[in-house]
Amino acid sequence: MLGLFDLLDHQMNWPMWAQIVFASMFVGVAILWIVGGYYHIRYYVLRRHEPETWKCQPKRFLRPDQSREAALLSTFNLALGGFVSGNLVYAYLNGWEAPKLFTDVAEYGWLYTLGSTVLLFVLMDGLAYYAHRGFHLKPLFKHIHRHHHRYIATSPFVVVAMHPLELLGLQAATFLPLFVLPFHVVSVMFVLGYVLIFNIIDHSGVRLVSHFPWQGPSTYHDDHHVYFHVNFGQHLMLWDRMHGTLRRKGRKYGINTFGGKGTPSGGDGDDEFVDY
Repeated sequence: MLGLFDLLDHQMNWPMWAQIVFASMFVGVAILWIVGGYYHIRYYVLRRHEPETWKCQPKRFLRPDQSREAALLSTFNLALGGFVSGNLVYAYLNGWEAPKLFTDVAEYGWLYTLGSTVLLFVLMDGLAYYAHRGFHLKPLFKHIHRHHHRYIATSPFVVVAMHPLELLGLQAATFLPLFVLPFHVVSVMFVLGYVLIFNIIDHSGVRLVSHFPWQGPSTYHDDHHVYFHVNFGQHLMLWDRMHGTLRRKGRKYGINTFGGKGTPSGGDGDDEFVDY
């Protein structure tokens, strides 16, 4: 079995490496600007005058400088993630056998290929939940994850507007299944594409409900930005339900309220909104 460090001893095919890495970086950034641009123009440009009809938080908009910063940071992070992914693809194509990928459906059969695609989605979603929740531990939140929570009012370009270390941490966590179980290459591409597209939609700030029964509404993640330490899930609400971290009415949430507290003083059961 060829290890990654053994591969580095081999002569690099620089043109091949450049093509793969550039393509990987380009795809993620292109998806951001195509999907994010669509929602930005449709709602934030053409319907900005009527936010109460479509916006999760009708009274909140990012400042222009925040919008530019979010777009640039998400673009940078997706390019960074693409750079890492492109290098993994190059290594795999040149003999690195650590990722358990296959390209021929006949090798495992259609039943396994389709079933493993669903399994990959569930595993990646679960790992994203636990990694995200880990970033809400006080030290990590204070120094790393808080960068993402500066954007209380979400927008399509907020999707990966975060500290680059967080992006790399989330990427490492969600890639773990690829080193444990065999998955078809197309399955991996499909799941990663789905995850990115719906993360953009879930950060759009637009009130949307998916036709897919497993996909939570956009307000599910938008509430995470409003109330901070709650609703850690990515697409499935399963993990929040399992661990009791789904936002509940009548509990107090805020930037310094980890885990949520009982009914706020005064007993009115209202939730706490925090700006900073």
